Amino acid sequence: MTGNSDIDLTRKIRTFALESLEVDLFGVAAVERLSEAPEGARPTDYLPGARSVIVVAVKIPDGAIEVAGHYDEPGKTLGPYMWYGYVVPNWSLSEAAMRLARFLERSGHTALPFAPTGLLYKFGTRADFSHRHAAVAAGLGEFGLSGLLLTPEFGARQRLVSIVTDAPLEASPMYAGPALCRPDRCKRACIRACPTKAFRGSASVAIGGRVFNYTPVHQVKCKWQYPEKGYRRTKVAIPPDPTEDDFLEVMRTTKPHPFDAALGQHAFVPQCGACIFACPSPRFDGDPD
Repeated sequence: MTGNSDIDLTRKIRTFALESLEVDLFGVAAVERLSEAPEGARPTDYLPGARSVIVVAVKIPDGAIEVAGHYDEPGKTLGPYMWYGYVVPNWSLSEAAMRLARFLERSGHTALPFAPTGLLYKFGTRADFSHRHAAVAAGLGEFGLSGLLLTPEFGARQRLVSIVTDAPLEASPMYAGPALCRPDRCKRACIRACPTKAFRGSASVAIGGRVFNYTPVHQVKCKWQYPEKGYRRTKVAIPPDPTEDDFLEVMRTTKPHPFDAALGQHAFVPQCGACIFACPSPRFDGDPD
């Protein structure tokens, strides 16, 4: 991207995003950095002339995370996180992505914004495009042990959206600071916190010439929290290796408590987030203030 990137346009978009749209983080990835993404998830799979990916983030309020817990824990509730850690940030990011796309189109470029939350109609277990991978490619941070994006500003406490464009923007440098994931210090807090023990094995991904390692999540185990582990009052034990069909059968044949059903009255939201809540990054016990 160097030598033919539009530095002036990049600066204008960055200023627009950070000042007018009030997002908290902004980065740009060259599409080449994502060339080893899975087939069907690369920027050029959807926009053949793509040259850049813009990624922006908004911070999740600390208070919403610190109060998060099971419905039966004194002093804990999931409402603030579900609303202000998921629903509202997603709508804010959706508006930001739309306005950034319009900004690019008015500048003579094509822009393709992806939804900030996964729409799994095509691949079933993954979304069309990974904002976390794009964010790493855009220099916002690095993967944690759980596969979550960790940033030096907020750790795991942000939500993301991406806009693919044919604009030749100046790519942000990839993150090269101190390690943001230190499982030796937190004792693998994210893995230990998972209520359904959904993390297993190891995975690696190449982005921008670097290899990142993390622990993949069993997608069905991850969402089995709804019918079993305290996030839904109708409880069905998790099988040893549940399939998507197992999950759909449980959801079809059980009836949630009216209070739980009310949680999804405005939008579907996840009722867990334990790996996010448990992650201490970027501050670890014993680090200097």
